[in-house]
Amino acid sequence: MRYLNLEKNQQNLFLKQIKTKIACPWKQIAKILNVDRSMVYFYLNEHSKLPYESYDKLCSLAKINPEAVKTMEIKNKQVEIKSPPLNELFSEFLGALAGDGHVNKINYEVSISMDKDLDGAYCDHITQLFKKLFNIHSRRYVQKNKVKCFVYSKELVNFLSENYKIPVGKKKGRLHIPLQVKSNKNLLKAYIRGVFDTDGSFNRHHLNDAMVGIACRDKIFMEELKNTLQYLNFTASHSNKNLYIYQKKEIDRFFKEIKPSNMKHIKKYLYYKQYGRVPLTRELINR
Repeated sequence: MRYLNLEKNQQNLFLKQIKTKIACPWKQIAKILNVDRSMVYFYLNEHSKLPYESYDKLCSLAKINPEAVKTMEIKNKQVEIKSPPLNELFSEFLGALAGDGHVNKINYEVSISMDKDLDGAYCDHITQLFKKLFNIHSRRYVQKNKVKCFVYSKELVNFLSENYKIPVGKKKGRLHIPLQVKSNKNLLKAYIRGVFDTDGSFNRHHLNDAMVGIACRDKIFMEELKNTLQYLNFTASHSNKNLYIYQKKEIDRFFKEIKPSNMKHIKKYLYYKQYGRVPLTRELINR
């Protein structure tokens, strides 16, 4: 596949010129290129080279003639992966991918993003999952307050999309709990664990009460998560783009049965059990 091979800062300047010409936000430009918004920032920071196909499309959109720019051919290295059985560990990975993950067919990237300051230990956990499940070493990229664990593997992208219907590109409106996971309660609990570890929260509800929350922008997927929690005998309510569990007994059972892997949730919960209130984020960072 051909990519731009420009001098330093030239790719950044080109993208900014296009943004000015077509008067679109970066989010819209990401949609035009059929990539995640974070990928556009990688192009801007020049951590990823812009595909020539995307360059040509942007030139056409901005009604400017594409120049005879330097390009280079990059062949995606074929990395042989292990195809794991559908166990709880793999189901947890699928849940994390649904929560804050991304699968990209342009450069065959599979990634899971998280908070740089709060999710350090969880990043290590995701790295271990990539290795244990697929026998593939992941890399990390830090951008401002985010850290991304990622791999480049055409085989893994195809395996996830073909066998478990994981959306490639934009997830909204296309995300579903895999049918293979729905048939087993233990797999569903592991899947919810992955979603909660990436897109979940454990926060205060009033002064001394707590709530388990899962953020979700996709109404259809939110309904699936709500039904799954109810199937697992949790009383889940939703408000706007969030699912909540409020009852103390159910919160205790959630941490006992779902067993989150993300230490930021575990630390908050243990603090809550000891002191009767949920710590603020800045208190958690200092512990």
